[in-house]
Amino acid sequence: MMRLEVPPAEVTWFREVFGTEAYLHEERNYKLALHRAVSALLSPELLADSGFPALLSAILDEDDPNLSALGIGTAELELLRAGGVRSYRAALANLSGGRWGVAQFLWIPRAVEFGLGDDLREAFGRLVDDAVPLAQRVDVFRDDLYVVQQRLQQQGGFLPKWRLLRVSLSFVAAILGSYDRTRFTYYAYRPLRQAFEDFGSDWPSTGTAGSKYATVCDFVAGVKESLLAGDLAVEDMIDAQSFLWMRRSLTAAPPATEESSAVASQVLALDPEVMARDLAEAVLWPVARARDLVNRATRWRRLLFQGPPGTGKTFVAERLARVLTADGEERTELVQFHPSYAYEDFVEGIRPRVTGDAGLAYEVREGVFLTLVERAKEHPDELFVLVVDEINRANLPRVLGELLYALEYRGPEHTFRLPYSGRETYVPDNIILIATMNSADRSIALVDAAARRRFRHIEFEPDLDVLRTWLEQNDLSEFADLAVSRLQALNGRLLEVLDPDRLIGHTYLMRRDLSDVGLETVWAEDIGPVLREHLYNQPTEIDALRSVFLTGP
Repeated sequence: MMRLEVPPAEVTWFREVFGTEAYLHEERNYKLALHRAVSALLSPELLADSGFPALLSAILDEDDPNLSALGIGTAELELLRAGGVRSYRAALANLSGGRWGVAQFLWIPRAVEFGLGDDLREAFGRLVDDAVPLAQRVDVFRDDLYVVQQRLQQQGGFLPKWRLLRVSLSFVAAILGSYDRTRFTYYAYRPLRQAFEDFGSDWPSTGTAGSKYATVCDFVAGVKESLLAGDLAVEDMIDAQSFLWMRRSLTAAPPATEESSAVASQVLALDPEVMARDLAEAVLWPVARARDLVNRATRWRRLLFQGPPGTGKTFVAERLARVLTADGEERTELVQFHPSYAYEDFVEGIRPRVTGDAGLAYEVREGVFLTLVERAKEHPDELFVLVVDEINRANLPRVLGELLYALEYRGPEHTFRLPYSGRETYVPDNIILIATMNSADRSIALVDAAARRRFRHIEFEPDLDVLRTWLEQNDLSEFADLAVSRLQALNGRLLEVLDPDRLIGHTYLMRRDLSDVGLETVWAEDIGPVLREHLYNQPTEIDALRSVFLTGP
């Protein structure tokens, strides 16, 4: 448990609202009702019972569920509604991310119908198995549910517009926080992130979702102890998390000006300075450089990261997407283009579907980008990010089609007609497209000029500062000077014989086993093969470059 101190002024403020009728109505009653249902459902007795899947579906029923087998009756339902929530499903959705909450579990009753109830029972059982560390349980549970979704999709159980998703940390936290209110907390990114900074703690921006949640539970437990030390009779993690949620009103950001665009307003809500610091920490950049990239992304909305291989383009694109969406996995997508990638994959096309009698039917199906477009239009106050890796490896005019126009000219005043479905649509302002392109790839010459003109280009070069910082942070400080000097010498020689697009990126040397394998193995496994392709008709030059890298200039 973290040791921290809630400011006395905030304790005084919380004392005035804690335990009042309004507090119970808004923050506690419905959570207690959900706790009674979930804790009963996840008891050892019911987890071993074949009736578990039906009860799980019942809790997720939008109508009044029959939970008598859980010992849940009208008293609990009245407590739920005393909190202003009409159903257990609505309570779970609210705690799982609000508008995104329902999507996290909407598919579960359907999976039960398709005979996957035992898989779900085993997954939930592993989640509450105290013999396994919390972080590991959370990560395994998310993987387990993803596998169940895959099986449901393969059996034809997905409804139109459903997609595979890895359930959010908010959903997992809603289950665990409802299961045991004394040890686990709910998860709301923004108020938690703000509290970590305000109370002098480091936000867990790296690591798995499970490790992040374990750290958050320790933090909220520390908040609870601090409130108790201030003579507040908080009962559990519900009260501590409610305090963190409600204190947002004390640190609310000023409203956006009338001149702010929709995207700029969203960035204000997310706090661009926090995003810049998070990005800088994740990619080992100076904060000023990270701030500039965040500003460009929200202002331009179409970025093209280009540079030699190994310069971190895809890694930075993924981390930038996470920062812009506040770790909202349901609002990010990543695809990799290749020569066979087509318009039908990206926008829409006609696809076969296996019917119940093992026959085939054909339907117009949305591609990855159009699916993201529809979600973004439904939630205009949130940012959505699509990362396209290796964009130059596909036939861009063939893949993008009308998007050559619509990516630049956005909004409902710039509609275009889709060729397969015949309906009209548009690209909303709250979608950011980040593409990566390997400048050493010969296919770059084939990239259509009109397509490239739709993007703002950002150059990525070998970064010796990132390499040095990474080595120092990974207990490889003794290799930092050597690795940096040899990479610098190698690229200096490459500039003489090739060009800047075919330099060697710093990530080739970012190996945790560097102290074990040495530079010789790095050359043999990674750098040598790349340069042999670039200089396939100059073997003597390869030998000279090897000597520069291994022994110095």
